[in-house]
Amino acid sequence: MSLVNQMLKDIDKRHAASSATPASHKDLQGVIRSAFPWHTLLLGGGLVAALVMAGVVVFKGKREPVPVSAPVAVQLPIVVASAPVQVASLAAVSKPAEQPKLVEPPKPEEPIKAVVPALKPTPTLIEKPAPSGSVSRVLTAEQRAENLYLDAVERIRQGQNSDAQGALRRALSEYPLHHASRQLLARSLLETGQVDSAKTMLRDGLTLAPQRLDFYMALAQASLVGNDLEAAIKTMESGLPVAYDNAEFHALLANLLQRNSRHDEAIQHFVTSLRKQPDSANVLLGLGISLQEKKDKASAAEAYQRAIELGLSPSLMQFAQDRLRQLNR
Repeated sequence: MSLVNQMLKDIDKRHAASSATPASHKDLQGVIRSAFPWHTLLLGGGLVAALVMAGVVVFKGKREPVPVSAPVAVQLPIVVASAPVQVASLAAVSKPAEQPKLVEPPKPEEPIKAVVPALKPTPTLIEKPAPSGSVSRVLTAEQRAENLYLDAVERIRQGQNSDAQGALRRALSEYPLHHASRQLLARSLLETGQVDSAKTMLRDGLTLAPQRLDFYMALAQASLVGNDLEAAIKTMESGLPVAYDNAEFHALLANLLQRNSRHDEAIQHFVTSLRKQPDSANVLLGLGISLQEKKDKASAAEAYQRAIELGLSPSLMQFAQDRLRQLNR
């Protein structure tokens, strides 16, 4: 591990001065990190008015004070009644035969107790149970999209690509943010030669979710299918503000730059990827190729040797060994 780290430091030193990479790409680890997870019910004035009016007491004909009944305990409901409580108005009380005489007000220490009729709470509506033996379930749009996606996966396994694409389109119609459906549909479209449709699908995905690195990478690969290397590089560079130090993203961009003979920039992105995943043999091999093209034989030989030690596929192993022998002559 220390050998690779020292090699990366040496590469940085050798290419710091000669790098043609714009200043905004030299320190990719610091790239734009600053950019990117009721209620109190009020009762109306009717109840207040009832409490105030309760201070007036009416007497019968014999002018004897009518004893005040004990207060009825009231438990106010915490739901709004379906109809407002009607409070009787003093004007609605019929005039008695004899003019009543007002009773002398009680002493301050004996407050008048109001008799307030108990309010009946509004009954709570109870959801009608489903018939016995049946299960009622409403799926969300995302759940419906997921079911369609799973159906599409099964159809692809059976070779029914056209039916699978139809299911995936319905999934995205139900829930446009079902990214797995969009990714699978784009891949299926590419495999069936519908390159432009795949690109449109991925561009729509980036409009909805510009932070999705897999959409940038898939769109770049779709451009490669159409032999448009410049468009692929441009797509990847537009994703740099949200890529940070993602190893896979920088490795792909480095390979594209290498194919375009932009080796200084490729080396920068290979090194960024290796800082995150120093044991990636394929990335070390790519780094060795660009270093050799820049005539940095010592660093290139070290990259090839480390890639061989980590292990490569048979064809790449043979390629790395051949390159290493050329450098050691």
